[in-house]
Amino acid sequence: MEGAARSGGGLSGAAEARTRGGEPMPEASGAEVEELLRGHEAGVVETALWVRGVVRAAMPDAQEKVWPGWHGFGYHHPGAGYVCGVFPRERAVSLFFEYGERLPDPARILTPSGRRGRSVVLDRPGQVPEDRLTALIDAAVELRRG
Repeated sequence: MEGAARSGGGLSGAAEARTRGGEPMPEASGAEVEELLRGHEAGVVETALWVRGVVRAAMPDAQEKVWPGWHGFGYHHPGAGYVCGVFPRERAVSLFFEYGERLPDPARILTPSGRRGRSVVLDRPGQVPEDRLTALIDAAVELRRG
């Protein structure tokens, strides 16, 4: 999806940002990530790292932080603020969007997570195609930019 043209010939803001050749996103340290994932089954670790890679590829200029208290990774885009979080759970991984209720979801992959939040719940890497996740991330960036 990277650099893909949208209807009308333009790029979404998130896709445009990926084509500018900006700096790689600051990422959490390997030790922080390892500590957060410690104790999870191998399948959850593999899925969390795959989702993390999808988010980092979709938003290379976002800041990644490990939130031990929330037990997840959070992603803050420089122009959009908080966009999404990756939360490993006992048997699956949630890709959470705080304003997910307002995101387009033609594939119906978002599940309710509170009043306005929505999550994509994955129990294995690739369960939802990367391009669908990237489209949600792009839409979340655009939504947060207002």
